[in-house]
Amino acid sequence: MDTKAFKRSLQQSENYHRKGFGHEAEVAGVMQTAYQSSLIQQIRDNNYKLTRGPVTIRLAEAFGFCWGVERAVAIAYETRQHFPTERIWITNEIIHNPSVNQHLRDMEVNFIAVEKGRKIFQLWMLAMW
Repeated sequence: MDTKAFKRSLQQSENYHRKGFGHEAEVAGVMQTAYQSSLIQQIRDNNYKLTRGPVTIRLAEAFGFCWGVERAVAIAYETRQHFPTERIWITNEIIHNPSVNQHLRDMEVNFIAVEKGRKIFQLWMLAMW
């Protein structure tokens, strides 16, 4: 099956979810704990700069996740919470951040494999059986 045909059939499946499951409040606490920091907030509040002794740390004003990435990570967390025992697969790493992706893997959220620039959906389909 070609990738586009597979994607269309998957999107029409009752097992395909693009929106959350109503667990936003519970997930917000986890997201806050995992991806926010009082130190980062302190640096932001100090005009994105913090000096301690001879060391000055400058924080990029755009530091952090964009809204889309934050939403995608939250949906992955919500999905795991809503389906605690099901196998979960997403088509891509959500962000090029090894610690975020490892945390998702630790939650048993799987990524569809890519070989030679192509997604290997057959492995996902075999894993379902």
